[in-house]
Amino acid sequence: MGSFVGFYWTFPVRWAGFLDLPDDVARAAQASRTVAYQRALIRRFVDWENGRLAHEVVAMEVSPDRGTAAIAGDVARAGHLCREAGSTLAHVDFHRNDGWRPHLILADALATLRQSGVPTVGLDAEEIVLDGQRFDPAEHFSMWRVRDAEERARRRQDVPVALATALAEVPEGRGHWKAVAELLNARKVPTLGGGATWTLDNVRKAARAVTLGAVERGSAETLRISSGLSEAG
Repeated sequence: MGSFVGFYWTFPVRWAGFLDLPDDVARAAQASRTVAYQRALIRRFVDWENGRLAHEVVAMEVSPDRGTAAIAGDVARAGHLCREAGSTLAHVDFHRNDGWRPHLILADALATLRQSGVPTVGLDAEEIVLDGQRFDPAEHFSMWRVRDAEERARRRQDVPVALATALAEVPEGRGHWKAVAELLNARKVPTLGGGATWTLDNVRKAARAVTLGAVERGSAETLRISSGLSEAG
C-alpha cells in the first residue's frame, strides 16, 4: 500500500474562453474532460495498488499550443506535497503514447523531481470509460486539433475584416488605438492569436500585420499577372 499525489494538467483554449481552472480539483475535472480523464485514470491506478491518494494537483499551461516553463512551478508544488506525505507523484504520460501532447519541459521537471528523491510513476494514456461513456484520448485530442485548425482559419478570415471596420469607424488622433481596442472588445472579437482581450499594443501590431499581409498579397497578385502577360507575349 502506497501513498500518491495525482498530477493533472491541460492547455488553455483561448477561442473557447477556456483560460483558467478552478483550484478545487473536482470542479476542475468538471470544467475539463482532459483533467477528468487523468483524474479517473490515476484514481483507478491507486485503487488497483490498494494505495492512498494523499493529494491532487491540477495545472493549466499558459500557452495554448506549446509547453512552457510555467509547468515546472506546478510540478515543484506537487513535489513538495509528495515530500510532506512520503508519496509518489502519479501522472499520465501522454508523450509515451506515440508522442501525444509532447511537453519536454514537463518531462525535464519530472526528471529533476526524481533526482531530488521524489519517486514518480507515469501511466499509459489508454482508453477508459469516463462518466459512463467510452473515452479515447487519441480521438479526443484529434478532434480538438481539427476544431482548433478550423478556428484559426476562421480567425484569419474574420478578424482582419472586423479590425478594418473598427479602424475605419474610430477617428484618427489621440487615443485612436485604445478606442479601437475598446470597440473590438465590446464586439467580442477575438485577437488574431485567439486571445479574448484587445489592447492598445496588440491593435497597433495587428493593424500593421494585416496591412503588410494585404500589401504582400497585392504584390504577389501583381507579379502573377505580370508574369502571365510576359508569358502570353
